[in-house]
Amino acid sequence: MLSSLVARGGLTIRVLNSESAPAESAGIFTDAVGEHIVVRSEHSATAGLFDQNGGLDVMWSWGDPRRRAAQEVERFDHAWSVGQLDVDQIPPTDARPPIPLSKEPEESCRVAEDPPNATRPTSAEFAIPPDIEVRDYQKDAMRAWLDAGGRGILAMATGAGKTLTALCLACKVAEQNKPLVIVVVCPFLNLATQWIREMARFGLNPISCFYSRERWERPLQEAYQRVSSGLMPCMSVVVSNATFLSPTFQAALRPSLAQHLLIADEVHNLGAKHLKSVLPQGISMRLGLSATPDRHGDAEGTRAIFDYFGDVVFEFGIERAIKEEVLVPYRYHPVLVDLTDDEAGTYRELTERIARLWSRAEDEDDSDQLKMLLIKRARLLASAANKLPALTAVLRAIGEPIEKAIVYCGDGTVECPATAELDRQIIAVTRLLGEKHALKVRKFTCDESAEEREEILTALRGGSLNAVVAIRCLDEGIDVPDVRLGFLLASSTNPRQFIQRRGRLLRRAPGKARAVIYDFIVRPPDFGGDADAGSFSLERRMFRRELERILEFCRTAENGPVALQQLQDLRVSYNLLAH
Repeated sequence: MLSSLVARGGLTIRVLNSESAPAESAGIFTDAVGEHIVVRSEHSATAGLFDQNGGLDVMWSWGDPRRRAAQEVERFDHAWSVGQLDVDQIPPTDARPPIPLSKEPEESCRVAEDPPNATRPTSAEFAIPPDIEVRDYQKDAMRAWLDAGGRGILAMATGAGKTLTALCLACKVAEQNKPLVIVVVCPFLNLATQWIREMARFGLNPISCFYSRERWERPLQEAYQRVSSGLMPCMSVVVSNATFLSPTFQAALRPSLAQHLLIADEVHNLGAKHLKSVLPQGISMRLGLSATPDRHGDAEGTRAIFDYFGDVVFEFGIERAIKEEVLVPYRYHPVLVDLTDDEAGTYRELTERIARLWSRAEDEDDSDQLKMLLIKRARLLASAANKLPALTAVLRAIGEPIEKAIVYCGDGTVECPATAELDRQIIAVTRLLGEKHALKVRKFTCDESAEEREEILTALRGGSLNAVVAIRCLDEGIDVPDVRLGFLLASSTNPRQFIQRRGRLLRRAPGKARAVIYDFIVRPPDFGGDADAGSFSLERRMFRRELERILEFCRTAENGPVALQQLQDLRVSYNLLAH
């Protein structure tokens, strides 16, 4: 078995013969992902040792708080790398031809699963998996980034394979840069977990840097030591934005030891004021990924991203993605909802106050007050009470239990039909779907732990849940390709949000021909001749922003013209037919 493994390249043996300690023996067994078992004795390891009631000290690298195994490995690596005078380095002898086996070594040897929360440093083989076909547009994206000198942003539609494109590109970079350290930065823990799964397909076992410092700091240091000693040709790290920001992680980065490739997923998040100041200047190769790299309403943050990562070097929009069958087509159904009388009164009062402040919002206090009023108005629209009966009407019209659906809610409160009490919209919707429509649903918010959220997504993929009810946590990056029904009870006018949500629903999956999106839109109340010119002008401006979002949905929908026709009367009343 040993001879066969050596001949097949599955086993490498290195031997040190130390004249200074001839009676001492030590053996170190290291697997492909850097875990060790150390066997050590103060005597020569011969059969006679056991007859003399001798013993062996056995150590292993996992669950080893005293680092006994790690110290033995470092001692061996140091002796090998510096070439001590009293140490002979004996290279492995030529292996004999493979011995015929009844099974391949991979079949006859089973590797135990990792213990919970185990962090494995890296992998020996980093390559594009044979089952992945790199599409032409992905090759174009890789070529564009390389032609730009190893910097730039790939603006690719959600669901178009940004992760796989980035990892294939990293493989190409690794061919010319050894050793290479790949640092992937993610804004959310679920997204980080997805990256780790995808990287495993490429033969990588990245260090997970998104829990407590105690769980990643030492593995990161040890991996850098292996890189510097030439034992690790490719090291990988997945880090959350929060950890990436920390001084501890910034100090742990060692770009002087090897070439580094920084991959920032959902790169627009790094334009935030608290993050852009810590982007490491010592890393020369920088790749940004986002369907929407521009930060809505933040020109300064957008410029900071482009200054660091470079400009957009490749674009692959949703229209082209649908045309080339990278994403599935979709049907779009706007659902018009009226405010209740009480909501309409509050809405009118807020609109009039906003209109007065809008004309003189130069003072900072006025500006802050204006922002608060705009937020209140947006929450009122997002959590309009009539959206719940409208949702019930849509579900009845569908006529069969929904499957693999996402329901996006606002973060405001609403009167729950079952209790007539105010409750968060997401709680009211979850209760409505579960109790009135007998659907299996769970909410997916920041209140759930990372483990719970992963469990929820697994249940949704497997069909044991009909739907998940979310606020914002499913907006970016989370891969749920089986989802084919979307109910947008609340949406902002920020293009990033609705573009990401639409892309979430259009990912391809076996048996998925198309997606269907129901968009619940509040019809502004008609105040007739009572509205002053300032209020009407403001109302028109705000509805125009909402209309831009609706037009974008209609533009690439299978039934776009028919869907847009439902808004004809509203567009006429606000003189927005040209938009």
